Amino acid sequence: MLLSLSLHAQERCGVEAKLLLSPIELQAVVSSLNAGKETTSQIYFFDTGTLDLLSQGLIIRLRQGATNDLTVKVRQPGGKEFFDSSGKEGHWKCEDDFVGSGSTRSYSIAVKFVTRQLPNTGIELFELLTAGQRELLKQAHVSVDWVGVTRIAVIHSIDWHAAPGPPLNKVTLEMWKWKSGQVLELSTRASPGSGPSRYAELRH
Repeated sequence: MLLSLSLHAQERCGVEAKLLLSPIELQAVVSSLNAGKETTSQIYFFDTGTLDLLSQGLIIRLRQGATNDLTVKVRQPGGKEFFDSSGKEGHWKCEDDFVGSGSTRSYSIAVKFVTRQLPNTGIELFELLTAGQRELLKQAHVSVDWVGVTRIAVIHSIDWHAAPGPPLNKVTLEMWKWKSGQVLELSTRASPGSGPSRYAELRH
């Protein structure tokens, strides 16, 4: 039964190919892709001052704007598989991120963030997590001192969407800006097993 669940989880893992670009290329890329449907969001990341969560492969992100959600994501080496614990409360995703020649598998649960009041402390943040998100943390054996967790980064995100045509039917261009810098990312999603080819198409 456990083997069947594990194989089923692997079959459902999608692919996202990502290409990092120089921010100065923004207007040229928007123009060449005829990108539109611009949307904006504020993204908040939570961790300790010494990044204890990130060092364990854990990312906790809250997004407000075009999309309002609270996401718990885990990335762990060794090919460990995780089982869907989202229930009816959230959206479960297993995904292989292809950036360059390598890939990283991540598992995440995103839930709607319905209140405008941002959590100020790790304890307040923990209270917002669903039972499924907490179960994902247990599966990952992540140790969190919630007292030491706080908001460590605020990022302004601008997204553009485009449909350049086959083989890339849909791509997303995203600019992240924060106090000390910015980054531009072009990405597209694909079916399992097509990461390398889709990344090559994205570069082309």
